[in-house]
Amino acid sequence: MHNYLLQFDFDNTMTIGNVSEKLHEKFGPDSWVSIHSEYISNQISVEESNILSFKDFNVSNDKINNYILKNVHFRDGIIDFIEYITSKNFNYKIVSSGVDFYIFSSLKMIGNYFREDDVISGKSVKTKSGFNVKYCDPDFNEINNDFKYKHTQFNKNQYEKIIYFGDSHTDIKSAEISDIIFATDELSTYLKSKNIDHYYFDNFNDVTSIFKSELCL
Repeated sequence: MHNYLLQFDFDNTMTIGNVSEKLHEKFGPDSWVSIHSEYISNQISVEESNILSFKDFNVSNDKINNYILKNVHFRDGIIDFIEYITSKNFNYKIVSSGVDFYIFSSLKMIGNYFREDDVISGKSVKTKSGFNVKYCDPDFNEINNDFKYKHTQFNKNQYEKIIYFGDSHTDIKSAEISDIIFATDELSTYLKSKNIDHYYFDNFNDVTSIFKSELCL
């Protein structure tokens, strides 16, 4: 058995659209627009954006879970792909700069494929006004940028190869040190511009086909 790790980003990689942005667009807080603007203009990191915006995200768990159930969708073929890689005994994890509470709520819709240890993301604690979110590197030091990259570097030393799945500029550094890249949207556009080999995907039926026919995995 190959000691490979399939490392998935979450928002807009496994899902259709960004779950964090959907939640903020629906529930706020009022500061979300200015915080998101600072993130888009690279004044703050994605980690800092989530730390700031979820601090005042004063929404009940029931409302969050009900909204996710009705409005979050995964890319086609994801369950079949996860069952395929499980049958082949691949290691797989989610490494996301998103936040645990909405990732786990979303994952319930596709079944119990990911254990708590399989999801590496921002950790949250519910407060009276929202969520206290923090990010830690593999040595448990609190950080506020390069979360995915630091964990990818760590994983690179643990596994023979990293097969990376991502969608945005926050995935670039991690993708560049991975062995095989599956990319969509902004990440794919960047990789094309740099002539970096990768597999474009729109859904996980595509990915399963590539695993079987081209990668012979």
